Amino acid sequence: MIARLTLRDVVFLAVVAACLLAVSFLVVPLVISLPIPGIRSLAPSPFYGLLLAVALLKVRQPGTLFVVVSLVGLVLLMMAWVMFAVNVIAGALAELIVLAVFRSYQRNEAVLLAAGLYMPLTVLVSLGIGAVVGGPTIAQFLMNPWLIVPVLGATALLSFIGAWAGLRLGQELRVAGVLRA
Repeated sequence: MIARLTLRDVVFLAVVAACLLAVSFLVVPLVISLPIPGIRSLAPSPFYGLLLAVALLKVRQPGTLFVVVSLVGLVLLMMAWVMFAVNVIAGALAELIVLAVFRSYQRNEAVLLAAGLYMPLTVLVSLGIGAVVGGPTIAQFLMNPWLIVPVLGATALLSFIGAWAGLRLGQELRVAGVLRA
């Protein structure tokens, strides 16, 4: 359930979503031609981890992650419904997992888990959706887990490194008085 967000929170989350889109639009074209499943999630994953961690440190309410990735998904919906579905489903799954484990974002471990878990979940969700609607091309990749597992592991590693850096950055911004809850 999405908690009550103030207008200031929603504007901040929209700015974070815009930054995530800008990073994606800069980084993903560099790797889009590589025929490796999940590579489009691997490239921006440290940036997503970092920015999502800062967003979750600022707005520590249930539903924050879902709001940010839904805003990103709404922009991506103009390009393809699959990108919207991947973002929203992965965001909902990450949110549900974190809230099932921690019940809120009050602990830094919850922020780290949510920010780090989102991008690896996009790889899994996109493979799942691709298996349903993608046809034989994605089925060929799913038969070769040696292609999927390294990309998934690298995405998780980079995402959690970015989330850890976001935690550190958020704590420094809080000490400096720039990031207030």
